[in-house]
Amino acid sequence: RESQLGGNLRNLHDTLEGEDVQSYLKDLIGRVTNHPSIEVIMNSQVASFSGSKGNFSTGLKVGSSMEYRKIEHGVTILATGAQEWKPTEYHYGEDPRILTQLELEGKIATHPEEIAGAKTVVMIQCVGSRDETRPYCSRTCCASAVKNALKIKARNPDARIYVLYRDMRTYGLMESYYGKARKEGILFVRYVPEEKPEVKRNRDGLSVHFTDRILKERIEVEPDLLVLSAATVPRQNEELSILLKLPRTAEGFFLEAH
Repeated sequence: RESQLGGNLRNLHDTLEGEDVQSYLKDLIGRVTNHPSIEVIMNSQVASFSGSKGNFSTGLKVGSSMEYRKIEHGVTILATGAQEWKPTEYHYGEDPRILTQLELEGKIATHPEEIAGAKTVVMIQCVGSRDETRPYCSRTCCASAVKNALKIKARNPDARIYVLYRDMRTYGLMESYYGKARKEGILFVRYVPEEKPEVKRNRDGLSVHFTDRILKERIEVEPDLLVLSAATVPRQNEELSILLKLPRTAEGFFLEAH
């Protein structure tokens, strides 16, 4: 569909383990585009689909001229991807100091000087997920928060970082990095859905209000950066689901094979 390969991976720069994502992506794209058995078609969209297992026919509209092309094939793999939801709460979009985790990662990689000066950072987890609209866990938000918090600490050890969470879910072998973050002095404060953090914005800056359930006190923090761990949502796939006659979940993801 797009004019270049890479999808959402183009927005990531490092893994939690410190691996270089962009170098990996560049190598992978080179291997794909130069492989004798792979033909890459970009700037295209699926126009028609028919057939059965082992005998499919897909029609594509390709390029700016939308030239029609038909492909006969035996297997179809759907990998339509997902994207970061753009929050509608916590004053997102109203202030340049309010970012998503993906936007923060980009700034750390491309404009580290803007992040290095932040003395106080607040991260709010589960923004737009694990609620009535999107009851699912996006599974990457907690690891992203830990990763970016550790990056900020590496550049500015004196930075005070608060992670306001419902449940820290650093899956699998990533749990050790959560422990490392705590040892680095990153503060993790739990909140409940009935008592979400409150963000106020005025001429003097930002203020975040939340309840520390251990101290049983209401806390106010004035951050230089407010980072929202936003939900992961599916890319546009409704038209494909109709063409291929594939059911989706209530949230818009393709159902797994039964």
